[in-house]
Amino acid sequence: MKKLKFLLILLIFLVPSVISLFKSGFFLTDDGNWMVIRFSAFYEAFKNGQFPVRFLFRLNNGYGYPVADFLYPLFMYIGVLIHVLGFSFVNTIKIILGSSLIFSSVFCFLWLKKRFDDFSSLVGSILYLYFPYHLWDVYKRGSVGEVLALAIAPFVLWSIEKGNLILVSIGYGLLIIAHNTLALLFLPIIFLYQILSATVINKKIFLRSLFPLILGLGLSAFFWIPAVYDKQFTIFDTVNVSNYSDYFISLNNFNLLGFIFILGIIISLIFLYKKRNKINIFFLSITIISLFLLSPFSDFIWKNIPFVSLVQFPFRFLSLITLSLAYLAASQLTVLNGKLKIIIGVLYLFVIFFSAKDFLKPQNYENYPDSFYSTNQDTTTVKNEYMPRWVKEVPVQMPKEKIEIILGEGQISNLSTNGNRYNFDFIAKQDSLIQINTVYFPGWVLKIDRKDTLIVYDENGLIRFRILKGSHKIEAKFTETRIRLLSDAISIGSLIFILFLILNKKKKFL
Repeated sequence: MKKLKFLLILLIFLVPSVISLFKSGFFLTDDGNWMVIRFSAFYEAFKNGQFPVRFLFRLNNGYGYPVADFLYPLFMYIGVLIHVLGFSFVNTIKIILGSSLIFSSVFCFLWLKKRFDDFSSLVGSILYLYFPYHLWDVYKRGSVGEVLALAIAPFVLWSIEKGNLILVSIGYGLLIIAHNTLALLFLPIIFLYQILSATVINKKIFLRSLFPLILGLGLSAFFWIPAVYDKQFTIFDTVNVSNYSDYFISLNNFNLLGFIFILGIIISLIFLYKKRNKINIFFLSITIISLFLLSPFSDFIWKNIPFVSLVQFPFRFLSLITLSLAYLAASQLTVLNGKLKIIIGVLYLFVIFFSAKDFLKPQNYENYPDSFYSTNQDTTTVKNEYMPRWVKEVPVQMPKEKIEIILGEGQISNLSTNGNRYNFDFIAKQDSLIQINTVYFPGWVLKIDRKDTLIVYDENGLIRFRILKGSHKIEAKFTETRIRLLSDAISIGSLIFILFLILNKKKKFL
C-alpha cells in the first residue's frame, strides 16, 4: 500500500512531462516528422502482408527503401497496434512518446525500490524522468526509438532485481529492437550490473547472467542478424552521416546536463568518500567515463576506436549519465534520516525541475493532416545511407509507370500490386527487357510462368529482367532471404523456449 501511494505521487509529478503531448498537431523536432512518415510507410507495408517488415516500398519516391531492415523497428510494431485502434499516425507516435516517459519513471521507481526506500526511489525516478537530455530527446530531437529504449532499460534492471529470467530475457530483446545504438551502450552496463549485484561473483554467476542475454539476443535475432549482414549491400560504410565533433558537450549546450548533474556529482563524491559501495562506484565510474566521452578531450578515442564511433553522436552517452545519476541520487538519500533526508530530497527536486524547465514545452507545432505523412515519399534518413550500393542515381521523382519496356515491344495487362508483390501479364512481340521501377534489394524474387528468373539489377539498381517472345505471366515479390529465414527461426525458437519456461514456471535464475 505504501509503495502504491508513492507510485501515485510519481504519476502526479510526471504530468508536466507529458502535458505538451496533448496539444493538437506535432511539435517541430529534428527527427519527429521523419519518424511519423517512416511509421506510416511501415504500417502500409505491414498491412499489405510484409512481415517482418524490412522494405518500405512507398519511400524513396515510390522506388522503395530497406530502412526497416536496419533501424530500430520496435516503436513501429507497437505503433501498428495503436493505429489499428483508430489513432492517427501523429497521435500514435505521441502516445508512444508519452507512454515511454511514464513507463521510464515507473520502472525506474520499481527498480530503485528493490534497493532503497520509497522516498529515495521516488526522487531518483523523478530525476530519471526530468533529466534534461531525456526531455530533449522527446521535445527537441523527437527520437522515438531512443525514448522507448530509455523506458526499457530500467525495466530490465527491475527484472534483474526480481531475479526473473523470463522478464530479463524479454527486456534484453526489446531493448535491442528499440534502438540499435542505445542497446550497444546499455547492454554491457546492464550485464555488468547483473554480475555486480550478486553477493558473490564467480563463474556460476557469470554464466547465469549470460543466459538471459543470449536468450534476449535470440528473441531479437530476426532484426539484428539481418541488420548486420545486409549492411554490406548498402552504401552505409562509404557515407559520412555526421561529424561526431559537432556533437560534443560544451558550455554552449551544457544545459543538456544541467545543474542537476553538478549537484549529483558533488554529493556522489562526498558520499563515496564516506562510504564505498561497489554499485555506487560502478555508476559513478560510468558517469565520469561518459562525461569524458562527451567532451572534445576524447576526440582521439572517437577517431581510433570503432565501437565508440558506432555511437555516432557523443551526446548519446548522456543516456548512461541519466540512468547512473538516478541510481546515485537514490543511493545517497537512502542513508540519510530525518530532516536532512527531506532537505536533500527537496533540494534535488528543486534542482531537477529547474534544470528541466527549458525542455518541457516545444516552441513550435505543425498541424499537418495525416495524409501529409502517409503520402510523403522521402527516405527518412539523413544521407540515404541505407541505399543499395548498386543504385547508380537516387530517384528524385516518382516513376511515370511502375512497369516499363526498356527494349523490345509488347503489351502489359492485368497489373496488380500492393508494393510487396507485382503480378501482370505480358505479351512480347519480340524478346524484350522489362523494368519494374522498384529498387532491387535481396529478398526480391521473380517468376515468369511460375519459373524462377534471374533479376538484372546491376545496370541501374532497379529490378530488370529479360523475357522471350510470347505470352507470359510475371510475378515479382519481396520475400525473406535464407539469412533472414534463419534469423526468424532463431527468434521463433527463442520465443517457444520462453513459453516453455512460462508453462514450467521456471522464472527464477538468481
